[in-house]
Amino acid sequence: MTRNENQGDGIDGLNLLQEEALLAEGHCAVLAGPGSGKTRVLVSKVAHLLRHRVAGPRGVACITYNNECVRELRKRFVGTGLRPGGQLFLGTVHSFCMSTIIGPFGRLFREDISAGLNIASSQDVTNGIAEALASLKIRSNASDWREPINLHRRTRLDGGYQDEQIQRVADAYESALHRRGLIDFDDMVLIGLDLIRTQTFVREALEARFPYLVVDEYQDLGYPLHRIVREIMANTSITVFAVGDEDQSIYGFAGADPMYLRELADDSEVHSVRLDTNYRCAQRTIDGSEIALAPPEPRGYKSARDDTEGDLLLIEDPGGLASQATTIADGIIPALNERGIPNGQIAILYVDYMDVPALSRALTYAGIEFAGERDRRYPRTPFTRWLEDVAAWCTAYPETTLDPAFEDIYQEWVQLRTDANVSVGWADLADRSQFHAFLQLLSNADMPLAEWLDRLNDAIGVTTYLANHPRHPQGLDNWKVIRSQCELGGSLEKLTLSNFAIGRGHPRVVTLTTLHSSKGREYDAIVIPGLEDGRLPRYNAPVPEGVAEARRVLYVGITRARLIVYLMYSGWYEIPSGRHFEDGPSRFVLELLENLGNL
Repeated sequence: MTRNENQGDGIDGLNLLQEEALLAEGHCAVLAGPGSGKTRVLVSKVAHLLRHRVAGPRGVACITYNNECVRELRKRFVGTGLRPGGQLFLGTVHSFCMSTIIGPFGRLFREDISAGLNIASSQDVTNGIAEALASLKIRSNASDWREPINLHRRTRLDGGYQDEQIQRVADAYESALHRRGLIDFDDMVLIGLDLIRTQTFVREALEARFPYLVVDEYQDLGYPLHRIVREIMANTSITVFAVGDEDQSIYGFAGADPMYLRELADDSEVHSVRLDTNYRCAQRTIDGSEIALAPPEPRGYKSARDDTEGDLLLIEDPGGLASQATTIADGIIPALNERGIPNGQIAILYVDYMDVPALSRALTYAGIEFAGERDRRYPRTPFTRWLEDVAAWCTAYPETTLDPAFEDIYQEWVQLRTDANVSVGWADLADRSQFHAFLQLLSNADMPLAEWLDRLNDAIGVTTYLANHPRHPQGLDNWKVIRSQCELGGSLEKLTLSNFAIGRGHPRVVTLTTLHSSKGREYDAIVIPGLEDGRLPRYNAPVPEGVAEARRVLYVGITRARLIVYLMYSGWYEIPSGRHFEDGPSRFVLELLENLGNL
């Protein structure tokens, strides 16, 4: 690796703080603010370890929050010449626990773990809760217990819990699943933690395979993962490299808490590095986002940009959310287009999923194509994301150099069959060539989606492998939902192959998604409508934790923007029942209105 002397930067163009993290020898926590290049640092660190520190067959385990993060990291690793697999494990914390801990060791040390574990479907979870309630003679609906059980299992402290009844129900629920040979996602991490904590052999096996554990988005991963990391640090020689930002911890409902990252970074045995340069946002955007965040201590982030572009605008629209939606579709988006910002670089980030109908109606009426996780037309799962990738490749062919790469699609196809207990060799040229030939035959961008799905299934038998699939337990249901929506009157009836491929992103398509789902992305322009008090923060948000998280949610949304942010409000809102609330703009908006002029 070479030092870039021309820019005065560190190794491979890293700045000096990024380089400090790259070269850190022991445990390291990188506190990376928005736009600070944290993914670049993480990918560079893994590449550095594999090329200079770790000799095969040992490797590096890299875990992250969800499958979308895995997809993004896989692309970045491939760009450096690294392909996950072999020496590099890349996956979610759930897949890490399942494939490297529970799979090989679970049934050796726990009598309640069977050899053929399957992932519980949503219906399996409901049935398990109902069985647990019945066994404890509790007369209640299973649906009422789902969230309390989830929160308990994601935040419980070493087996202790204040509500003993919830603990009893949770324990009975886990036993009900295990009797059926099932495991759910929370169970994966809890069992993984239990095996690491109680079994020396498991710790030694992990130590032998992975001398380094790299954790992405540490602030999002919750207490069980934090306990796993602390057990590994205390009782093995594995070196931990963690990257995260306490100010972007926005999944409290899933058990995330910024205190876990702070605790790790404050450990005297951990080298802490704070990346303070923002390469994405203009300084006005950075300063405005800090007003919204209101941290206990100033963050002091500075923009690396020396241009004067970038703005944060607050727009009052007295007409309510529907009027805001019309303003976005008829005014803001056309104005951005005139500035040279394409639709693919515009994102509308909404506060509540109930906002989608008004926003989608306005966009549709204006003839603006859009896509997003919550357009509600079909489930967005790892399997349907793969289908979108296949569709995108078929749409782009013969421009095969474009994303997604055929090799990535094919490897996922091999993995899908391997998980279904079908023996397929990675180097099987005949299988690879046959798959490529099938996709070529289906590479018609104007083909109706229904026809494409049927021909794809006839050619490679997708649904054959999805029945009772351990990694995609709802994959077959996902397929059926998409296919049924292609029928007459369905929401996908008129979709072509290219329309379906748009779901993964396209230059002419506006992104419509939640504030939460925007994390990890960036756009030229961000529009956030519906910023009313009672909505953000919610009227029932606990103080101070709930309000602090609401601040972090808005902070994340604002800092997605490279050029311009529009924050919209009316001072009132209406809920689906028709009730009208006039609580004024969000208190965060009022703070921005008061302070933006002083920036």
